[in-house]
Amino acid sequence: MTDESPAAVVDRRLDTLRALDEGAASRATLADRAGVSRSTVDRALRELSTVGFVTSTPAGYRPTLPGRLALSGRDRHVRRIEALAAVAPLFEGVEVGLDVDPAVFEGATVVEATPHAPTDPLDAVADVVGTATHVSVYTGRFLSRHARLYHDRIMEAGTTGAFVTTERVIERLAASRPVDTRDAVASGRVAIRRTNRDEPLTVVLAETPDGPEVGLVVYRGGAARGFVGNDDPAATRWARALHERLWAAGTPFDPI
Repeated sequence: MTDESPAAVVDRRLDTLRALDEGAASRATLADRAGVSRSTVDRALRELSTVGFVTSTPAGYRPTLPGRLALSGRDRHVRRIEALAAVAPLFEGVEVGLDVDPAVFEGATVVEATPHAPTDPLDAVADVVGTATHVSVYTGRFLSRHARLYHDRIMEAGTTGAFVTTERVIERLAASRPVDTRDAVASGRVAIRRTNRDEPLTVVLAETPDGPEVGLVVYRGGAARGFVGNDDPAATRWARALHERLWAAGTPFDPI
């Protein structure tokens, strides 16, 4: 039985809908544009008209506003699926409990660790943080290299930071860099909060002169599997909202 749902009609009659998107046209013109027969165009127009995505005008058939939006929405859906497929290797064997907005991955820069370049994801984080005036960070993993990076930016470049992390990371930080941690907090440019949320991720929202940018690092075990970077407004809004929720639920940490 043929699926008559609007989504199924769009998928089934995509060629005709794209041909209509080029401008109003007759049935014959649409058949030429789509490279299909007149009978196929007739059936496509009938189905698309039934769901309200096509209308007939004196200039020819044209898509309605919902029809144009349906086409662009379908194309965006495909782009998102392709973007998710591109980052899928980073999440193999990794359990993530956070709700991550797909916008984080759409149009993103993806840097995967390889045996020959295991630190490339960490270099990508350094690039994001390198021009930041403020960083909002959640991390469930401790890396000495990241700790040094943030300390140098805070103490030498005047970057400010709000960090939400787990008790385990705080213990590692206090044990390995106690003086740096005390100095950073004492400077007034850093605040740290504990969270019980233990995820194999680091999420950095960097405020830069060019605007906000989000960097996400995925870990498997203690190693960084890859980096995803994006400055799309939807991606940075997600990172900001995530940090605000975790910050509000966290408890203050004072190493002094």
